[in-house]
Amino acid sequence: MIHFRKRTIQGAVTVMGVLAGLGGAVTQAQETDSPSPKPQIKADNPALRSPGKPSAVAAESPQAKNQELERLAKAADKVLNRIQSAESDLYLRLSYFEKPGRLDPNSYASKDEVEQWQGMLQQLKEKHDLVARLYADVGKDLDAALLNTSANGETAARFKKYIMDGFPWETIEKKNSLLAEFIDEQSKLLLFYEKNWGSWTNASDSNKPEFTSASAANIYKRLRDQILKTSEELEKEYKAISE
Repeated sequence: MIHFRKRTIQGAVTVMGVLAGLGGAVTQAQETDSPSPKPQIKADNPALRSPGKPSAVAAESPQAKNQELERLAKAADKVLNRIQSAESDLYLRLSYFEKPGRLDPNSYASKDEVEQWQGMLQQLKEKHDLVARLYADVGKDLDAALLNTSANGETAARFKKYIMDGFPWETIEKKNSLLAEFIDEQSKLLLFYEKNWGSWTNASDSNKPEFTSASAANIYKRLRDQILKTSEELEKEYKAISE
């Protein structure tokens, strides 16, 4: 069973990290904004009570702030989980095409099997497009999710920034670009198998199938080398995202 390690979201943000980091930032900002310590208001002092109105201190209590942050974290977690789920599915599909057998024409029993893999490659492309769209829309999706929590606008904005800054955007963009190249190269290889079906023979080395024409052999070698190179670079980007 192929297991996708949580590389993309894990390390970008965790609920506890958000609560600790943002909570500390809010507390520090509140202390900085206050030029001098405010006198402590005792709840049992009748002279300082405002009958009929909720206490401002109670509204800004650490407990209330933590509850607000928890609501924000749960809302954001749903957005991030959608990306994680799509990335997991994407990487699983990718791993099937990175198997050595995909580069060995003798591993295909018939042209029908080649067509089946072309269909699977189209599914990989669709999943890749979905993941790219989820990344592109993550800011908008977070805005909508955080707005529904009825949290303080400034706190929600800081919370969103904390999350957005946690994404390794340059690496993600490079990974997306490499994956698009990988899909295109695999498409060309499968088309080559389809158009040149039967032009190769079994060889002792599966990495070097024998072709009946030098032209076909050269095309195959070029496509195979491109795919191996792109796959190696792609895995490096996935590893970088996970660190």
